[in-house]
Amino acid sequence: MNSPTEAEFIDHWREMRPNVIDGFIKLKLVHAEKTSLLVPELLAADLGGMRWFQPKFFYAPQLSFWDGFSAADIGIEVSGGPLVKVGFTSGGFVASLSDSSQVYRCVISAPADLARSADGTCSLEPSGDFRLDLFHHTTDQAAQAIQSSGHFRGSDWNMQGTRALKNVAYAYFTSLQRITSEQDLAKIAMASTGFIGLLKTNTASAKEDIRLKVYRQSTLDRTATVPVSVPASLVASQHVYLHSAIGQAVYYEACNPDIYRVGLQPGKVAPFMDGVLNVPDADRKRFEYLVLGDADTEAGLIAPYDEEETKSLLHIEACTQQTLFDFWRSHANSDQMAGRAPELLVFNDGGQA
Repeated sequence: MNSPTEAEFIDHWREMRPNVIDGFIKLKLVHAEKTSLLVPELLAADLGGMRWFQPKFFYAPQLSFWDGFSAADIGIEVSGGPLVKVGFTSGGFVASLSDSSQVYRCVISAPADLARSADGTCSLEPSGDFRLDLFHHTTDQAAQAIQSSGHFRGSDWNMQGTRALKNVAYAYFTSLQRITSEQDLAKIAMASTGFIGLLKTNTASAKEDIRLKVYRQSTLDRTATVPVSVPASLVASQHVYLHSAIGQAVYYEACNPDIYRVGLQPGKVAPFMDGVLNVPDADRKRFEYLVLGDADTEAGLIAPYDEEETKSLLHIEACTQQTLFDFWRSHANSDQMAGRAPELLVFNDGGQA
């Protein structure tokens, strides 16, 4: 194909792949040493109502630059299971959001029953942001207190639930509609035993799992549910695993894709009205990096849970004045790490990420 128009490119993309539907993709441009990467955070499509899909595994994108437009192809395995192919172009730009992400119209090649794999329902706001229908599971007494107060209080605990944070509190939500089993608890980084198992990428047996201490809870403490719609731009970036499987292409994994955290300034709360979370700008807390854990090492597997590891970070590029494509092309083969000194998590026990 020689210098197609943008419309011709999309038409050709549709012709070459089965079961193509229109949708939206939310993603961030991040940098590490000798690496830049597009991290997909959300897929959405109107499938008898707007539904959203959480990317679980994904490959590095294939970018192409043509006369007058740019394009990207990404292979994504959504949280529900199927592998989908996603294509989008610079002309599909919808919005730059306050969390340094961008939203694009896209085309998605997926199984015909993709709707069954949706993580939940959502709505698209005029700003280009998405409102995700999420859940907060707790005790009956706590749920009544939340409804009466009209706000969620932040938790001081890190993702692992074992260390208190000093410079941020998180309101925790999940896409899981209920918590009824040990498997559900593990998906929100909890366990009735106080431990979960993690497997290295190239491990030979499940018997080689690494025992990780997590917040000890029972399903009996998660019997009441408070539903709430949360703007996607309020959700903290999910940490990422790097998988270098023997004999396979390198791929990435969103760590804890069923957990959705909203960062708050210490002492602040996350108010909601008419079922919609609305945190004032001054009360929000956001960090401009993700932890990148090498999933074939014990330290790398633990890092996204403990959140203190800072030797391997993905630094988020804001891109407020141009598209991700324009930034990528105008900064090609250049150092994007020099001078980056983001605020890091600070722990009450004296440790600092």
